[in-house]
Amino acid sequence: MEERALRREAVRRRLAGETAAEIAADLGRTARWVRKWVARHVEEGHEDGWADGRSRAPHHSPTRTGPALEAAIINARRRLVANPRAQYGALAVQWELRRLGIDPIPPARTVERVIARAGLSRPRRRGVGYVAKGVPYPAPAGADQPGGVHQIDLVGPRNLHGGIAFHAVNGIDVGSHEAANALVATPKPTLVAAALVDMWGRTGTPAIAQFDNHSILRGGIPPAAQHFGPVVATCLQLGVVPRFIPLREPWRNGVVEHFNDVWDKSFFRTETFTSRAHLAQENAAFIAFHNAHHRYSAHAGRTPDEIWADRLRHGLPDAFAPPDRLPAKGKIEVVRYIRSNRRLDLFGHRVTLAAHDTYQYVTAVIGVRAKTLRVVTIDGETIHTGPFPISRQLR
Repeated sequence: MEERALRREAVRRRLAGETAAEIAADLGRTARWVRKWVARHVEEGHEDGWADGRSRAPHHSPTRTGPALEAAIINARRRLVANPRAQYGALAVQWELRRLGIDPIPPARTVERVIARAGLSRPRRRGVGYVAKGVPYPAPAGADQPGGVHQIDLVGPRNLHGGIAFHAVNGIDVGSHEAANALVATPKPTLVAAALVDMWGRTGTPAIAQFDNHSILRGGIPPAAQHFGPVVATCLQLGVVPRFIPLREPWRNGVVEHFNDVWDKSFFRTETFTSRAHLAQENAAFIAFHNAHHRYSAHAGRTPDEIWADRLRHGLPDAFAPPDRLPAKGKIEVVRYIRSNRRLDLFGHRVTLAAHDTYQYVTAVIGVRAKTLRVVTIDGETIHTGPFPISRQLR
């Protein structure tokens, strides 16, 4: 029997003299339910719709987004979607609202609800991405903890209006997705090292800084002895372990690669900057905005700022400046995949491993003070030890 018919049957039997308890037991309902529909019939019995269900939703929601803000969200979304170079997710819409002077910025969930109600939801544009080949990879220790691992990348060159070129040194903390960056006029190693100091002055230093194998980040390769550069020297001086990912595997720095895309399409390509000073001002605002507003599913919907609330950071020494020589302390880690040629290539320094050590990832640990090399498998087995030539001069 349909619900409306049940209600009418309950009222008919109650008016015929049966008790509410008897009717409820027979119809599989409660006595309270029977009394409710009897009262509704008494109040509205002259109307045909007394047995119809009623919505419990309030007639007015004090927290519902106002029409002006809804229109701003929808217009911002449409503008971003129309730009083939822009992202159009909730963070991009929030940043667009900020540019329009809207304050306070609505939460990402509100933006997503408004977009869905307007029928403007679209599937995310995702590429095929990296497909694992089943070979275990030595992930850096502590990557899931805030401040454990910073992935660092160099973006550029980018050009402002008038042909003014610059690069961005982008960094992101894997354990919290807190972003930081610094802008440099040219990608000189000394400027990139100074950019790291600037970034870590705001975020604190990580335990590990993970880079790709670009010569600007690692240093030059003279034939006689191994030279590292100012970026590696700065890490070692601050007690940070510089770690280099495998050759031709940029997805190993996938967190910062994704942020590069967000920075490029949600910020840089959405407005025109009149000067480097204007860019620097807006860039700092975007980084702060990202850390305060971007909610990550990897962190149960928390923002980077919420994750770092009440946590201690490892600050820089007072008046710290990048060193001009390689410190005689610390270690450098290099991850490599060993192929059939059995060759471990460390920036031009080559080691041939045993045949049974092929087809796996290994971590080469370079001891800076002792100038030694230790090669370790993912299981922690040492499969090679030997000398590693290091020069204190930077290149």
